[in-house]
Amino acid sequence: MSEPAGPASAGVLFPELADAFEAAPPVRSRSSRVLRVAARVVLWGLIAAGAMRGLLPTPTNPEPGPAGHPVDRRAEAVAAAFLREYLTVGDDRAARARRLSQFTVAGTDLRSSVSVPAGVTQYVDHVVAAGSGPVAGGIEVTVLAHVLQVRSGAYRDGGTLAFVVPVAVLPRGVAVRSRPRPTVLPIASGMPGSRPQATPTVLSRPASRVARQAVAAFVAADETTLARLGGGRPPSAHPLPAGWHASGVGAVDVTGTHGALVAQVAVRVQPPTGQASYTVPVRVDLAAGPSGLTVRRINGGGPP
Repeated sequence: MSEPAGPASAGVLFPELADAFEAAPPVRSRSSRVLRVAARVVLWGLIAAGAMRGLLPTPTNPEPGPAGHPVDRRAEAVAAAFLREYLTVGDDRAARARRLSQFTVAGTDLRSSVSVPAGVTQYVDHVVAAGSGPVAGGIEVTVLAHVLQVRSGAYRDGGTLAFVVPVAVLPRGVAVRSRPRPTVLPIASGMPGSRPQATPTVLSRPASRVARQAVAAFVAADETTLARLGGGRPPSAHPLPAGWHASGVGAVDVTGTHGALVAQVAVRVQPPTGQASYTVPVRVDLAAGPSGLTVRRINGGGPP
């Protein structure tokens, strides 16, 4: 591509500059000519710089941080697959050793790493990586695994275990470099947690009643009742996911303050397939005003 030849071509390539060139006053002195030449040099320099910025590639997505680095994701996947094989113990120990060798660096000794009583088979029915962090020479991945043990055809729950799997980062990929070590489960169940601000009883009772009415109308597609509870028009709503349907409305839990009340209404639902049913929360946002409580939003978990 040839470069612009001068002001005349600027009117074609950069229409917004054409008027500026055409409106320039006539040259009246040597000093004004010098100033105008200098101005043109600066102008064309800016145009060239802008063109170069358009031609040169610029990064649109910055390099992700350590938590989202592809090496971390590969290490977590390998660690989870390795731990499943590591905790699976049957009669064929040689086959287990061959499977484990697919995930480890050369020379890793895992003999006698897991022992079970005679006649007992152990396997893992669920495994998931729960996080990772860099260490010297590689990455350590915390993996959770739920273990089952079988003896004489009877199953026994072996519990959920957590292991730290040390993974080496190698030129061609990642591999487990030594035996995993047990660690505490990163689960805070049973611990006291924060709860949204309690709603005064004077508000919680009527809010529970209105929220339950709203959800009953919501699952029945009763637009008239929804419009009444919404203060003249139906509140915004996310339906249940496609194929799910409700069979009953249960208890209500209300939290929040006078201006922003939130109700969680228990609803019994069935999925598109299967015979199981589930109790799920449907969220209802309410506001208290001079005319009473108004339903603002209902969220059944589906698309808006």
